[in-house]
Amino acid sequence: MTYFKKLTFMVLLSLSASSVFAAMVPTDQLTNEPTTAQLSSYADQRKQVTQQMIEHGLDPAEATRRVNQMTDQQISAVQGKISELPAGAGVSTTNLLLIIILVILLL
Repeated sequence: MTYFKKLTFMVLLSLSASSVFAAMVPTDQLTNEPTTAQLSSYADQRKQVTQQMIEHGLDPAEATRRVNQMTDQQISAVQGKISELPAGAGVSTTNLLLIIILVILLL
């Protein structure tokens, strides 16, 4: 029985070994730190998004808090499109119809 355990262990050990590949990696890929120009661009975008939120009636402190929680990618996606974005979860017509049917059935 010990031979079977040793054989099983060796088979499992050989299956778990994986290949490793090495390649040259450029320095800029290793350092994902943004440049000074990118940092100032991100700051400007954050100010613009905050201002747009305030213009749409959000409290300045709340707008600043929300913008600070967003990533740079989210800020870039939202900038200039705030008036086009839905407020809240955005209930679709299908969802609204299902809700109405459920309410009628429950009554």
